[in-house]
Amino acid sequence: MSRMRISDAERDQVSEVLREAAAEGRITLDELDERLNATYAAKTYADLQPLTSDLPAAGGAQSPLPSVPGPVPGVVAVPQGDPMVLRAGGSTVVRKGGWEVPHRVEVHNKYGSTRLDLREAVLTSPVTEIYVDTSWGGADLILPEGATASVDCDASWFGTLRSDVDSMRKQGAPHFVITGSCQGGSLRVRYKRPFSWSSLGS
Repeated sequence: MSRMRISDAERDQVSEVLREAAAEGRITLDELDERLNATYAAKTYADLQPLTSDLPAAGGAQSPLPSVPGPVPGVVAVPQGDPMVLRAGGSTVVRKGGWEVPHRVEVHNKYGSTRLDLREAVLTSPVTEIYVDTSWGGADLILPEGATASVDCDASWFGTLRSDVDSMRKQGAPHFVITGSCQGGSLRVRYKRPFSWSSLGS
């Protein structure tokens, strides 16, 4: 397999592992730049493998994530509680792990970077509303595997909106209603499957 050619999607998958490693302090920003350059210059699996061989996500030290939505204890049919409002203009907003998500989340972070990882989040409603203003900045929303989302954001002024998730609601699966603005910026809504070398090319 080491001599087989790799695809752009596989390069993106490895680059994501590298960025998370940098965010966790496992590699420096200089190392991140070097490895990202090598990632996008790679042509075969043999070129990619050394770039993540010293990281837990590649070495298997971390337990694989489930391929189904995480636990949603206490799900109720009627929205309860106050919305969560996050304001951090021009800064960085990150929520991940087992954080509690109310029926509505608002992120006001123009010119900043936003990352909401909902795979292990505790959802308090079967339908969660997320409003994101990431104009002239960037936002990355990672949904639990199997969740669905309707996405309607203003991407004018050269903004970029990309949704890689199912939009049709499914019985028993969490659903997200995502609105807001990414004017002059970017918003991506996606799933994230566990990284493994065996999954590349599949």
